[in-house]
Amino acid sequence: DVESDDDESGDYDARISGGESDHEEESEEEETVDAKKLRLAREYLDKVGAQDSDDEESEINSDESEDSEDDKVGKRIAKERLKKSGLLQSKIADSILMGIQSMRGKIAEKIGIDAASRAWMGGEAGASSEEYAIPWLDSKFVTYHRGHDLTPTCVALTQNGQSAFSGSKDGSVIMWSVQEGKKVSYVAPTSKHNEESNMNHRNGREILAISASYDDRYLAVGGRDNCVKIFDVRTLGKRTNPNSPITTLEGHKKAVTCVSFRNRTLDLYTGSDDRCIRRYDLNAMTYVETLYGHQSPIVAMDCANKNRPVSVARDRTVRVWKVEEDSHLVFRPGGDVGSAECVSAIQDGWFITGHDDGRLALWKEEKKRPVGDAIIAAHGYQGRGGGVPRSVMCC
Repeated sequence: DVESDDDESGDYDARISGGESDHEEESEEEETVDAKKLRLAREYLDKVGAQDSDDEESEINSDESEDSEDDKVGKRIAKERLKKSGLLQSKIADSILMGIQSMRGKIAEKIGIDAASRAWMGGEAGASSEEYAIPWLDSKFVTYHRGHDLTPTCVALTQNGQSAFSGSKDGSVIMWSVQEGKKVSYVAPTSKHNEESNMNHRNGREILAISASYDDRYLAVGGRDNCVKIFDVRTLGKRTNPNSPITTLEGHKKAVTCVSFRNRTLDLYTGSDDRCIRRYDLNAMTYVETLYGHQSPIVAMDCANKNRPVSVARDRTVRVWKVEEDSHLVFRPGGDVGSAECVSAIQDGWFITGHDDGRLALWKEEKKRPVGDAIIAAHGYQGRGGGVPRSVMCC
């Protein structure tokens, strides 16, 4: 048999076309990888842009109207980096104030301006305060959640805002779902009357302070038993025995009145009626050092990014602790200002104190006196004729 030239040429053409198709598939695969990288980059930038609020978006557009696209991308990435590091600053006061004023306006429409004014300025023997509270509940601006047998003493919110914790005089700690407004589990059980015949022992189980770590991993609970209990938030409600802490930190000689995590770390600071501040490292679950200086029981404490916790005590002083330098700064509000009940470190070098005479003061580390004028009667008055300002208990 004689093979024709047409058959040979057909086989040759098939081999050539097959090689070309393989080359095209490889090139298409390479293009697909590049296209995927480009698509992921665009999705990331779109995600960063979607996280900006409308106000921030308009501000960026106005500021970057003359900038190139690369500059806008660079600024967005820098903003995301600052956000992840906890150093991003956003102007939100005006928007929050507008929301509060809007809610107050709606309440005033329901109960009348005179009743709302009496509730704020003091009014008749508590009648106006109750009259003022009911519309807030009816309008769902404020909700009540019941679960403790005795008075709640402290609350804490996780960084993701999904869970909240509350401690009470009955010795219980409850985990709440913020979105649903329901109890998730009891972190610590309630001390029942029939279980504790000795009232002194019952009082010894009072919870006085709660704080959650920045990564929503640990929950620190301090109380009148002189101890700090550490719970693992990730396993609450899932373990066979959710009421057991993973460790108990001892060392204080009196009740633990405040606990605070340093921002973006697992450094834990605890304050007590024994006038001492103790520092713990939860990475190793160990004690680090004790800070001395206050002359009276410590009532509140907070810490920002730098290793400089801020504390207030019954000795009428505010102290900023330079832990790495083994020294501290002392701030005195003044003779006519009431004792500070709370403190909040809003950023490195800046903090706010709330006082039992209703004042709210802003401080800067470089100045020994409050910055600007303190807010007088920040939460209004109580009693007849607006005689006594309401104390600021947390800030």
